[in-house]
Amino acid sequence: MQVKVEEIQDKGLELNEPIPAAVLDEALAASNGFVRKGDSKLKARFTKLAGRVLLTGSFDAAVACPCKRCLKEVAQQVAVKFELNLIAAPKDDRDDDDGEGEDDGRSVRAGSFRIDEADSEPFDGKKIELDPIIREQLVLALPVSVLCKDDCKGLCTVCGQDLNERDCGHVQKVGHLGLAKLKDIKLN
Repeated sequence: MQVKVEEIQDKGLELNEPIPAAVLDEALAASNGFVRKGDSKLKARFTKLAGRVLLTGSFDAAVACPCKRCLKEVAQQVAVKFELNLIAAPKDDRDDDDGEGEDDGRSVRAGSFRIDEADSEPFDGKKIELDPIIREQLVLALPVSVLCKDDCKGLCTVCGQDLNERDCGHVQKVGHLGLAKLKDIKLN
């Protein structure tokens, strides 16, 4: 999805477009088990302001992921809202290729940071690519940890039984596995 800057009139431009499933799937591919469970529609408003473009957008994403304790699939409705100040990158900073290059540390922008541009996103000055913005905003909005219910008991550490369904009778080992070797330390 893209918007040409010339399409944005003085009164602005509003979009209400379906987001391609591939864009959402690509964003979720690197997440910890999140998968898309439905379609989404982007609602966006573009406004030109003194050589910049203000982008205000929102969409809801129906996703599912495993519970962090018992691994059951949990459906989530993720509400994504964002506001970006888009500025045209100087001609020297623009990639002449497909824009997929990595920063080699030699460009004008490499390692530089100006506080007055902290809330700004660069674009090529002629068109605004929405797919990377949508992917980034979705990943930022995903919950860090998901539980199927607040009092989820998780899985038995001995046999793997879902303790929400029934108690297997094993004594549960409590503690952090990464610190297990510390119990063997003998202090004089």
